[in-house]
Amino acid sequence: MKRRITLLFILCMIILAACGKRPEAATLVTASPWPSHAPEATPYVRLQSETNTMPNSETHQGPVEYSESYEDFIRSIYAEEGNYYVIDWELEMFKSLPQDKPYPFVVRTNAMLQGADTLDDHIALAEKFSELGCEAKVKEMHSVEDGKEHTAWVTIITTTPSHFWEISGSLSEKLHVEQLYKSVDIRFDTVVWPEG
Repeated sequence: MKRRITLLFILCMIILAACGKRPEAATLVTASPWPSHAPEATPYVRLQSETNTMPNSETHQGPVEYSESYEDFIRSIYAEEGNYYVIDWELEMFKSLPQDKPYPFVVRTNAMLQGADTLDDHIALAEKFSELGCEAKVKEMHSVEDGKEHTAWVTIITTTPSHFWEISGSLSEKLHVEQLYKSVDIRFDTVVWPEG
């Protein structure tokens, strides 16, 4: 008898857990300028306060070996197209877009990916693309974590894919490129450049 009651209790808990899912979560997806096969995942945004620390004997168990340079590591993750690093499936998606229709792209330098960026760095990057004939803006996000305020920025370039590939050779350094995810556009809610 106790066994039946226990099994019935477990079954009820499973059913309640399944029924407890929030149906409104499915309604949060909204229209995007990207094709329907573009994922709506939220990419990782590094906050300025985060640092790249190497493991040491106190925090890491076992031997630590680093055989790759940073450039080799980046090339193992991204495909290269001109002076751009792009995740391979995203590069294929960019190439399949109508090449004469403008789309928003997020661009970052290596320093920005590593959290060593300032607002001035983003403005300089946006100005460079603006000089090359793109619509460019820098957006800002404020957050509070563990009682501390943090600020982060994102540089957004809007242009046609054909123009975006064409101006690649005019860049002095390799940049990381991704689509403008809706979640990023929402979180970075304040345009700080151009002003006004």
